[in-house]
Amino acid sequence: MLRLEGLYRNYGFRKALLPLDLEFQAGQTICILGPNGAGKSSFLDALLCPAPADARILLNGEPIKDSNQRDYYSNCGFVGHDPGLYLDLSCAENLACFYSHFLNRSIPPSLTEESLQRAGLLSRKDDPARSLSRGMKQRLGLMRSLLHEPDLWLLDEPITGLDLAGQDLLIELLRERNNRGKLSLVITHTDEPFLPVASRYLYLKSGALVADIEASRYTEVARNKAKEILKQR
Repeated sequence: MLRLEGLYRNYGFRKALLPLDLEFQAGQTICILGPNGAGKSSFLDALLCPAPADARILLNGEPIKDSNQRDYYSNCGFVGHDPGLYLDLSCAENLACFYSHFLNRSIPPSLTEESLQRAGLLSRKDDPARSLSRGMKQRLGLMRSLLHEPDLWLLDEPITGLDLAGQDLLIELLRERNNRGKLSLVITHTDEPFLPVASRYLYLKSGALVADIEASRYTEVARNKAKEILKQR
């Protein structure tokens, strides 16, 4: 479903992400792990920026080019450390703006209600986003990022700022996407919350892929071995 051919990321003369050749299938949740400076965020950045001329990104078999870049972005959902809400708009208005931007039509009232219900925010429907706690904002951001049902969901440290209800919601959403044949890539510093749903674990160190482990082989021994590699100089 998603194929990366020689994808890399440089910032000036600094090689932040060395060339990667990877393929991910529909219905998977992929965890990308590593210490600070490992290249995790650069990996995400490489997926969200136009690929270098000597690298390729293919989604559903289609190479991403200048001509279809907009379609590619429209088929991606993204959640970062900051959910990027319009703080002066209400919870419902934040959903409506996002939906109309991506789909060019008004959001069905039933979808607004369902999304807010799942986020535990139905009673805060008309409250401005700035009045929400950080955990509430993150929950609203999760639901908002999936309104257009993207094939590819990119999450950058999604646990950061999430309350327990939000963590439960996140795992539930990832499990549903797995079952519906959607792909999710999760940048995270810890694998623990994602063990129930992850299909594969990638470990990065100094911009290089040092371990690629399927969930079926992700035993305690394999986890510890990968973490030992990260500690080596």
